[in-house]
Amino acid sequence: MKYLFRVEYKDGEVFNQNPKDMSKQDPKRSAYFDIDQGRIKTFSLIGDHSFLVDLEDGHFEVNGVSFSMHDEPFSDFRLIFFRRHRHNFNLKYQELSHEITYRMGWQCTKDGKNHQRIMEIE
Repeated sequence: MKYLFRVEYKDGEVFNQNPKDMSKQDPKRSAYFDIDQGRIKTFSLIGDHSFLVDLEDGHFEVNGVSFSMHDEPFSDFRLIFFRRHRHNFNLKYQELSHEITYRMGWQCTKDGKNHQRIMEIE
């Protein structure tokens, strides 16, 4: 995979995705299954570049440069992370290509409304 995730928990513990993306708890699942969602401080994707979402204040980072995608004071952020796989087949050349798009960010509920901010990484 182009990027592996890293989770820093609120108590300082770190969890790194293994290159096989296999859960230690259930080998039929991905390593994402092992994340303790309620304890996450930051979630990062690390590869040629680094991308981070902070679930304490909602800011994002790209290669260490911090920015926000919200002006309102939100709290109680919950992680959003998934990969989109695209397979393209070129009939003329009988070639198959595979592209992965990573999406990471947060969601929260304020005044009964769901708010989300998601960064897409190709």
